[in-house]
Amino acid sequence: MKISSIASCTLPSAGLLLALATPIAAESAPNPSSAKAPPPAAVEDVRVQPRGQEFMPNSAEDQATQRRQSIFNEQQGIDNAEFDRKLKICRGC
Repeated sequence: MKISSIASCTLPSAGLLLALATPIAAESAPNPSSAKAPPPAAVEDVRVQPRGQEFMPNSAEDQATQRRQSIFNEQQGIDNAEFDRKLKICRGC
């Protein structure tokens, strides 16, 4: 008799199975806002890569930009070295 009582405790009830099998009403109802979406806006023509005469890697403008970046990087290196000296970090531990 104890075996049948254990078996009845481990089986799910019919009500639980019915609740799990029925779909939720909110999931099955269509969403009125998604039914009629506005058409996407026109996308502008975007050119990512330079073409033709726009791209001149050794031009005076490009060299000036490279020079400014080199000066900036050198100054940053000097500032970083000075800042490291001011921190007095023990590097010989």
